[in-house]
Amino acid sequence: MENSTIEDLLARVSKFASILGISRSELKVYSFLLLEGQMTARDVSKKLSISYTKIYTILSKLEERGWIKKLGKKPAVYEAISLRDLWSSVKRLIEIKVNEFEKEFIEPLSSILPTSSTYNVILIPSSKLKETIINTLSDGNKFLIAISFQELLDENVIETIKVKAFHSTVKLIVPDSFGLELPGVEIKKLNNMFGSGIITSSSVLLILRNVDKLSGLLSNHKYIVDIASVYFNHIWEQASKGANTL
Repeated sequence: MENSTIEDLLARVSKFASILGISRSELKVYSFLLLEGQMTARDVSKKLSISYTKIYTILSKLEERGWIKKLGKKPAVYEAISLRDLWSSVKRLIEIKVNEFEKEFIEPLSSILPTSSTYNVILIPSSKLKETIINTLSDGNKFLIAISFQELLDENVIETIKVKAFHSTVKLIVPDSFGLELPGVEIKKLNNMFGSGIITSSSVLLILRNVDKLSGLLSNHKYIVDIASVYFNHIWEQASKGANTL
């Protein structure tokens, strides 16, 4: 296990993960089990130099989240689920957190505001995605864009970005393989991004691949826009330092 690589990775994502209630210790133990394979709680405790009591608590939380499995051996042996299954779990957690925030805060507050002030969260099907991208790029004069799916950058989208760059601030993150250069657009390179997105001053469009189709989530929640902006600035900083993975 490359400890320095894992520690660097944890340092980059821990702040964002904490928003979802995921601790750095949980990420570290999951990563260790994923890379090292099946282990007992005592072995994990010894290898990571974490007390047995704390390790048992962390393992219990990970098991509750469904990130690890406890095999029926004596002593019990733990193993991590796959990264694909983990990412599905995290996406479900994000959806739950957003729905909780909407139910407990946004909906009650929106009910006492004028209709024009109401916040919305809209699911965008694959068939409407390109149209929504163009519409989102017409909103405001500042755009933070991360594109990891090359099929999103068709001629219309590229031309729209180029036009917006003449009178707006546009930052764009793409993988190295895209080989993209656009006049007036600040472009950084970063590989292995999770999904794509467009952030404006008042809205955010998140784009994810589900099996073989892309779909989106469009919101004007200020809370979601702020979190997306913080995360974009985080990966922008990583890209500007020459990092190539996240």
